[in-house]
Amino acid sequence: MAQKCFLCCFLVLAGLSTTILIWFLVQPFPTVTVTENWMFFYEYEPVYRKDFTFTLREHVKCEDRNPFVVILVFSRLSEVKARQAIRSTWGSNRTWWGQEVVTFFLVGRGTEAEDRTTLSIVEDESHSYGDIIRQDFLDTYNNLTLKTIMAFQWASKFCSNTKYIMKADSDVFINTGNLVRFLLNLSSTENLFTGFPFIDNKPHRGFYAKVYISYEEYPFNVYPPYCSGLGYVVSIKLAQRIYETMGQIKPFKFEDVYVGLCLQKLRVKVYVPEDTELFFLDKIKFNICKYRHLIAVHGLSSSEIITFWQNLNKISMFVCK
Repeated sequence: MAQKCFLCCFLVLAGLSTTILIWFLVQPFPTVTVTENWMFFYEYEPVYRKDFTFTLREHVKCEDRNPFVVILVFSRLSEVKARQAIRSTWGSNRTWWGQEVVTFFLVGRGTEAEDRTTLSIVEDESHSYGDIIRQDFLDTYNNLTLKTIMAFQWASKFCSNTKYIMKADSDVFINTGNLVRFLLNLSSTENLFTGFPFIDNKPHRGFYAKVYISYEEYPFNVYPPYCSGLGYVVSIKLAQRIYETMGQIKPFKFEDVYVGLCLQKLRVKVYVPEDTELFFLDKIKFNICKYRHLIAVHGLSSSEIITFWQNLNKISMFVCK
């Protein structure tokens, strides 16, 4: 009796497995374009870009000063502590090697979950510091590409007298002095685009929703070269060309890859620094010599940014070998 029951179960499982196998075999396989044809994302007319209204602007206009680098920090309305940490550390307006560095925070419109108190705090910050730039789109992770377009729009239209812009996340520590020194030492900068490079990075086809991309959205095997959104530096001349190109490039949900698509259309290469110890994708423990040398490191809390900045300036007499 038990043997007969076992045989029945085996036959049922075998039949089910065969059915599943046949179902998978008859499903159409996704079309993967092996040879990249970037015209998939390109239109001859500027049909894609939508410029939203600026509802808050900086107090001291960029045209009225002469910054060497303008750092544009992507911030959420609720990230009050992060903005305060940056203002009191690397984002304070300073002159490095005779060059001015200015920092602004880019935000969008709040969601329904963000109450009026949060909105009021942001407007109070704008009144007190004059460093908030806001546009009228919903400020969510999926709209980071809109915030990227906003950054390039603002730089192109309102800050064309700077030499460079740097896009940065709000959890990034920047050694602003090293940033300026690095840029001053470059020989060719008109089409500069640099940061933590991704070359031949492949789309994620798994189930992790945050980085998943379907074949319909992106039918190629590899992304164009781009830099991580943690912090990349662009010459203002190139930023203006990228902004103009954005109107012809189909929006893409990953903002850093989207900029890479624009660079691909413009036939501009990502500049990969010979020194691999300048941009860090993940947090590294504080080490006076490493933090003296780097330009940007990602993934720090507000308290770590403050502590690391204080330590960097406090241990000034230490000699690194």
